[in-house]
Amino acid sequence: MEPDYQRHVDRPNPAEPPEGLLAMVMARIYEEERMLSVRKRLVLFSMTALMSVAALVPVAGAFRSEFAGSGFYQYFSLIFSDLDIVMVNWRDFGLTLLESLPTTGIISLLLVSLVFFWSLKHLARAWSVVTSRTQLINS
Repeated sequence: MEPDYQRHVDRPNPAEPPEGLLAMVMARIYEEERMLSVRKRLVLFSMTALMSVAALVPVAGAFRSEFAGSGFYQYFSLIFSDLDIVMVNWRDFGLTLLESLPTTGIISLLLVSLVFFWSLKHLARAWSVVTSRTQLINS
């Protein structure tokens, strides 16, 4: 009687891998790398959104105090109280409004808001990729 291992060694037709196995394995590796990248982006944009929301509070406070100190509101209220004088001197009045505008506060508030909405957009894209993959796996 021949040993058990000899029967496996002398087999003339060894088992071959199924057709397309390499392509399936490479596709799975690519998909896992892609999902790792998506998860990293998800964390990155989540942190960016949280930090921009946290920065929005002090920036809004600084804008509010700068707006109150600039006198813009007092000049702007002249439109409603003394419209005749404003219309006669509209060029000077317009320049006065522009000069009293709190530009630093407006720019910083817009910048923080822009960063928040930008990160929110990319966060939504990354989240949609994760949820679509989860739905594919579950179905």
